[in-house]
Amino acid sequence: MPLTRENLDGLLRLLDDDPAAVAALLDQIAALPPADLQQLQTRAEQSAPRARANLDAAAARGRFVAHEPQWVALAAAPRPALESAWTLLGSAAPTGADWPVSSRLDEIAAEVGATLSGDRAFDNGLEALGRVLSARGFAGNRQNYYDPNNSYAQHVLATGRGIPISLCAVAILVGQRLELPVHGVGTPGHFLGYYGDPYVGVGTFFDPFDGFRRLNLGEVQALVGPFADGPLNPRDFRPATEREMLARMLSNLVGCYANRGETEQARGFARWRDLLVPV
Repeated sequence: MPLTRENLDGLLRLLDDDPAAVAALLDQIAALPPADLQQLQTRAEQSAPRARANLDAAAARGRFVAHEPQWVALAAAPRPALESAWTLLGSAAPTGADWPVSSRLDEIAAEVGATLSGDRAFDNGLEALGRVLSARGFAGNRQNYYDPNNSYAQHVLATGRGIPISLCAVAILVGQRLELPVHGVGTPGHFLGYYGDPYVGVGTFFDPFDGFRRLNLGEVQALVGPFADGPLNPRDFRPATEREMLARMLSNLVGCYANRGETEQARGFARWRDLLVPV
């Protein structure tokens, strides 16, 4: 049964109460049907700031509760599906991002594939991939690096702006559609890409944040060396697994939301990171 106006006003008064009273309410409000929660949010526009903030926290908790079964299933796989899991992160975003991730990746892959149709030489794949992605506006968000939207597949694909790991994820997922050997490398401080076979050292590093440009080993050392605790070693250059990439994305989101004071959003992503334990 829909909430009455009196019920709505009563809940908002409680949400403006002391923290102990609010804590007991958050789970109950998070479990409300979407229509009731929407009514409450609309009504809250005229409420006290504390009540609105607490309602936002309850809505955030509700998003994580609603999508956690999917996350648990993905996290339990020996190799979590990068595309599905990364898309699911956006479903827990405050904007409730709902955007056709797979079809956009298909569209980009088709354009890259058309570029390569007459020349499938190994070395041409990175050039074609970088050229298409750059022409479509994919680049590092230097003006607002710590915006959590930079970590969501839906936002990155819609705007072209992201951080190194999210832009590399786009390159990887497009590359998978074309059987191109694109990998992520979890170097300290600045996530890199690798095109080729990193296990035998045949290929090249590239920087997804800087136009997908190729990097030689000296440039890699100069770029990531300042972030390392000590001298770089071969382990720093091995391909990142899907699980490692997702854990790093989640750590980025936890940090971004914690710094913004959005503790419920940070808490939810920290829990998902904890669920992403190695199997």
